[in-house]
Amino acid sequence: MEGALKLLTLAARVAIAWTLLSLLLTALWWLLLQFGRRFGTRPASKPSAPGERRLSAEVRAIYADFADVQGASGDGLAHGDPDEAGERDAIVFVGWSTVQER
Repeated sequence: MEGALKLLTLAARVAIAWTLLSLLLTALWWLLLQFGRRFGTRPASKPSAPGERRLSAEVRAIYADFADVQGASGDGLAHGDPDEAGERDAIVFVGWSTVQER
């Protein structure tokens, strides 16, 4: 009985020490975060909104390739109907099944 009590006391001391260490590290992290916000360096200018950024020519070319969702960019598809071009919808069940075509 005395050994179990000593073991329980040791476990309680370890739990208390671990909790205090965690709280101390969390408080230190919070203080460093506040210090960085208050005294940290600021960027020279704020970045513009994502829609206002200038894209490079390569990125614009990639976007142009994928801009037409229906695939009418020159695949012989006049009216945007995927069945006319021989394309079909496919459902993919990732992980346990194969591709099923309609």
